[in-house]
Amino acid sequence: MGGAPPRHTAPTGLSRPHWLNKRRLKAYPWLFLVAFAMIAGYWVVQSNVGLDVEGKPLGYDFVSFWSASTLALEGEAEASYQPERILEAGRLAIPDLDTQFIWSYPPTFHLVVLPLALVPFIWSYLLWFLVWLVPFVAVIRRLAPAPETLMLALAFPGTLLNLAQGQNGLMVAALFGAAMLLLGRRPVLAGILIGLLSCKPQFGLLIPIALIFGRHWTAFAAATLTTLAFAAVSLFAFGAQDWLAFFANLEFATAVLEDGRLPWAKMPSLFATLRLLGAPVDWAYAAQAAMALGAAVTVALVWWRPVPLPLAAAVLTSGSLLVSPHLNDHDLALLAVPIALIAWHAHQEGWRRGEREILAVAWLAPVITALVAEPTHLQVGFPCLLALFALAVKRALVAR
Repeated sequence: MGGAPPRHTAPTGLSRPHWLNKRRLKAYPWLFLVAFAMIAGYWVVQSNVGLDVEGKPLGYDFVSFWSASTLALEGEAEASYQPERILEAGRLAIPDLDTQFIWSYPPTFHLVVLPLALVPFIWSYLLWFLVWLVPFVAVIRRLAPAPETLMLALAFPGTLLNLAQGQNGLMVAALFGAAMLLLGRRPVLAGILIGLLSCKPQFGLLIPIALIFGRHWTAFAAATLTTLAFAAVSLFAFGAQDWLAFFANLEFATAVLEDGRLPWAKMPSLFATLRLLGAPVDWAYAAQAAMALGAAVTVALVWWRPVPLPLAAAVLTSGSLLVSPHLNDHDLALLAVPIALIAWHAHQEGWRRGEREILAVAWLAPVITALVAEPTHLQVGFPCLLALFALAVKRALVAR
């Protein structure tokens, strides 16, 4: 996020040294890593038979992944959509488990998690994190090839949160970021990576709009074919009953979102932000729909114009976090992609007033989302996302 002087003349008013300099960019990540290691060490030491001091399993959400893998390997993938069955499978890893998990992923995600239960739980958990950490860090370093990027990616709160929760945010960020890297040079491979993102469909809603308005027809075709092939393979592997169970479960998953059984404090979507403030469900949905429409129109306009591809990609990735009402704090690992793209462009072309502050707050967003919302019922995550999106759009339109 830039301590070196830009290659081109910076706008007037930024000639003074900025507080976010190279020395701080090198020091701050280490402080975050040390603090995380101390907190994580405390939770592990205080845990008992795989449960932390609050009775939650270590690697909280990964239990559902491992359990879904167990059921799928037994030929009962569709049972993952039954909370009592996924709890029963989870007790094979943690016998005293008493936490209900909700599986709402499409059957294509069963293919992703299928091998997990072939390995004992704790090793599977660590392997899952490392398998996605390596490409995630590699992609972010390619997006912003500066010496500081490695530690900023490793200490990124979105990275650490996915380690703590055993979640899939790094997978989404790695696939999305790699697709944006390859789109201009290898559109077929970029399209394949986009198609694989269909296992987390809420993050792919704006991608077809970007590819169509950006006239990336080869990537669009490859993404479409990959999405269809991915679904067909899951249908062949698990049968129609898995897809039928998924669609039958949508009503239940929607109810869980609406009534707060999925904690709104950890959800930086506009929908959850308004629900935390006491807004009725219909109003929250209406506002979320308007937000999604605005993001879609903006992405279409930016990708239609002759905007540098890295900045168009920053608009798309940051906008993709504004669309769905179902957005969790671990999903904010995707923020690493637009932060890296914008920071590297600004490092080359010059910083503008306030940009580094917005990027710094966005970098912190995964950890401050629930930290602030739980005691105050004020969701600061959504304004962070909106500010980053506005920054990406402004820089893209100016750069064209």
